Amino acid sequence: MSTPNSYNPEQAKTLVGTVERVTYNNSETGYTIARLKVSGEPDPVTIVGHFSAITPGETLRMAGFWVTHRTYGPQFKVANYEVCKPATIAGIEKYLGSGLIKGIGPVTAKRIVEKFKEKTLDVIEQEIERLNEVPGIAKKRVSMIARAWAEQQAIKEVMLFLQSHGVTTHFAVKIFKEYGPLSIQTVSENPYRLAQDIYGIGFKTADQIAQNLGIRADSEERIRAGFKHVLHEATESGHCYLPADALVTEGEKVLSITNHDLLHSVAEKMAREDEIKAERGFRVQGSGCREETQSSVLSPQSLEESSVLYYLPGIWQAEQNVARWLRGLLARPVEFDEKKVAAWLEQFTKKEKLELSAEQKEAILTASRHRVMVLTGGPGCGKTTTLRAMVKMFRHFNRRVELASPTGRAAQRLSEVAGVEARTIHRLLAYDPAQHGFTRNADNPLETDVVIVDEASMLDVLLASNLLKAIPTIAQLVLVGDVDQLPSVGPGRVLSDIINSDVIPVIRLTQVFRQAQGSVIITNAHRIREGHYPKLIEPGSVENTDCYYIPAEEPEDIHRLLINAVTRSLPKRFGYDPLTDIQVLTPMNRSSVGAAELNLRLQQHLNPPAPDKEQIERMGRIFREGDKVIQKVNNYNLEVFNGDVGLIRQIDTEDHTCLIEFGDRDVTYDWADLNELGHGFAMSVHKSQGSEYPAVVIILHTQAWMVLSRNLIYTALTRAKKTAVLLGTKKALGAAMRKIEAGTRNTRLAEILPLPIE
Repeated sequence: MSTPNSYNPEQAKTLVGTVERVTYNNSETGYTIARLKVSGEPDPVTIVGHFSAITPGETLRMAGFWVTHRTYGPQFKVANYEVCKPATIAGIEKYLGSGLIKGIGPVTAKRIVEKFKEKTLDVIEQEIERLNEVPGIAKKRVSMIARAWAEQQAIKEVMLFLQSHGVTTHFAVKIFKEYGPLSIQTVSENPYRLAQDIYGIGFKTADQIAQNLGIRADSEERIRAGFKHVLHEATESGHCYLPADALVTEGEKVLSITNHDLLHSVAEKMAREDEIKAERGFRVQGSGCREETQSSVLSPQSLEESSVLYYLPGIWQAEQNVARWLRGLLARPVEFDEKKVAAWLEQFTKKEKLELSAEQKEAILTASRHRVMVLTGGPGCGKTTTLRAMVKMFRHFNRRVELASPTGRAAQRLSEVAGVEARTIHRLLAYDPAQHGFTRNADNPLETDVVIVDEASMLDVLLASNLLKAIPTIAQLVLVGDVDQLPSVGPGRVLSDIINSDVIPVIRLTQVFRQAQGSVIITNAHRIREGHYPKLIEPGSVENTDCYYIPAEEPEDIHRLLINAVTRSLPKRFGYDPLTDIQVLTPMNRSSVGAAELNLRLQQHLNPPAPDKEQIERMGRIFREGDKVIQKVNNYNLEVFNGDVGLIRQIDTEDHTCLIEFGDRDVTYDWADLNELGHGFAMSVHKSQGSEYPAVVIILHTQAWMVLSRNLIYTALTRAKKTAVLLGTKKALGAAMRKIEAGTRNTRLAEILPLPIE
C-alpha cells in the first residue's frame, strides 16, 4: 500500500459502509477520522478525509485510496463521497439516535425503529404523523421532530453548497437559523454578509466563499468588505477610528492588494456614499502619532498636514451622540438647595455614625450641584460608601433614582451595597430582540430623576450612547468607576475621555481608609496604579497577608502549581469552593498559559467525566454537566451578556438543549448556540471586569508580553475580595509595570466634548 501523490479517478477505489463513530473532527478544516463498518469485514475500518459533517449510522459511498499509517495501520483516504440512507435497522437506529434530529435521542430512536423497522426513514419523510403510533411519543414531540427533520434536510443542502465551494460547514446550523430557506440565495448574492451576521464566521471564511463563487480579488465589492472588516477589527481592539494610511495599510495585508491608489479611491468612494464615515483630523506638532481633531483650541501654527480619519458609521454616530447628549445635560442648571443638602449630610453622618472624608463629602455635594458628575478612585477609598450615601441623599429629597451597571454580576453587587434594586444597563433600557434595539430611547426616555452607573470604566461608546439617549434632559447622571482599570472591551475609553475633557466635574477619592490599609491587596493595587512594584510575599512566609506570590518560570510549572492552588491549598486553608469561590485570571486566551489551555486542565481536575454526567462535544470542546461556563457575546434573546458566568445543570440529548444556571435564574440553550459559550474555570482579565470573587489566581508569564500592562494587573488584582495569588514570573510582572494600556486607543470624545452644541 502506498500513498498517491494526486487523486486519479481511474485508479481510485470505492468503499461503502456505515459510520460507527467519529473519532476526531477538526471543526476549522473539516478533517475527520472515523470508524466505518463495512459489509464482509470483521472489524471496522478507519477512514480519513475532509467532510462537511458525518453522523454515526449514516451510510457513505466513498472514492479514495488505501494508505498505511506508520502508527495506526491501514486507513482509507477519502477523496470524495456521498451520503446514502442507512440500509440496516441497526444503522437507522444509530443514525436517528446520534443527536442529528432535535426531539430524537437514543431512547426515542429505539422506540421508533422497533415500530417501523427498515421503513423508519420512509415514514419520517412521507408519513411523519405516524410517529404518534409509537408508545411514549406525544403529538407535541412529533411536531418538534417534523420541524427538525425538515430543517435538517435544508441544512444539509446548505452544507453541500458550502462544501462545493471549498469551505467547511460547521456553521451551517447558524447560517440556516439566520437566513432560513433563503440561506443559499443570501450567501450566493453577498457572501460577505456572513462575517457580519453569523457569530464565529470571520472575513477570511466569507472571503474564501466569495472567491470560490467567482468574485475577483481586486473587485470593489471585495475591497469594500475588506475595509469594513479592518475597521471592525479596529473596534475589537478598542479603537473608534483609523487614520486613512492605517486603514489602507491594514487593507493591503488583509486583501493582498498593493495598489495604493485603488485602495484610497475605494475608501474615499465609500465615505462619499456614507458606507464608512470620514472626519478631518489634524496631526499636532510634537505629539508623535496621536491624532487630534480640528477645534478652536488648536492654533493654526500647531497644525501640520491634515489627516482623514475613517469610522464605521455606527461608531461615529455613537461618539457624536455621547458628546451631544452630555453637552445637552450640562446646559441645564440643577435645582437643588445646597444648604439643605449640607444640613442633611451632617445629620445623616451623625445618625449613621459614619466618618466621611472631605473628598467623600465633596462628592455628595457635587452630585447635588451638577447635572453630570464623575466619581472615581481606587480600592479602599470609599467609593461604595459614597455611592450609598448619594443614593440616600437623592431619595431623601424625593428624587427617583435608577441604578445600573454594565454586567449582571456588577449590578447584583451594586444592589447589595446600595440597598436599592440595580439592573444591567441592557435591562434598564429594555432591549427588544425583535427590534434589535432598546425600548428606552430619546422618544421613550426613562422615568427617573437620577441615573447612577457603577463600573463606568466598562462603558464602551455604543452602550454609553444608548444610555445617554434614554436619560431625560431634566435628570442627573452620576458615573462611578475606577478609571485606572482596563478600558472597556468595546470601542472607546468613555470614562477616561470624559474625565480628560475637563468639562464635567470629577471627584477622585485618594484617601485609603484605615480598615483597608491592612490589606496587601489594596496597598499593592495602589502601588501598581502609581507605577511602583508591588510587595511580593511567598506562601510560608511568617508575614500575614491576603496577597501571595508563587514563582514559576515554565508553563508546566504554572500548570502544576495552579492545579494545586485551586484544588488543594486555597480550599484547605480558607475553605473556598474551587468552582464558585475561586476564579483563575490570565492575560490572554491563547498560549499554553492562556484561558483555553487552562480551562482544559482545570476541567479535568474540577469536573472530570463520570457515568452520571451527560456531556456533548461542540467546536472541539466538551461541555459537561457541572462545568463552569462563560458567555462570550451578548445574547439579547436569552438576556445573557458577554462575561456572564454560569454552571451547566442539565444536558438533554433528546431535546438538544442545555440548562445553565446564571446566578438566580436558569437559561435554556439550544445546542446550536453553544458556540457562544466558553469554559469559565479560567478567563481573561478583560472578561472579569465588573466582577468580584472571594479569591483570584492571576497568571503572569512572558507569553502574554504583547497584552501585559499596568492596567491589566491592577484590574486583575482588584477582582479579589479576600485572597489574591500572583502565579508566574517576575519578568512578566516587570513588563506589565512598564506599560499603561488606557492611552493607546484612537478616540475623539475628549476633544469634541468641549465643542459647542450644533
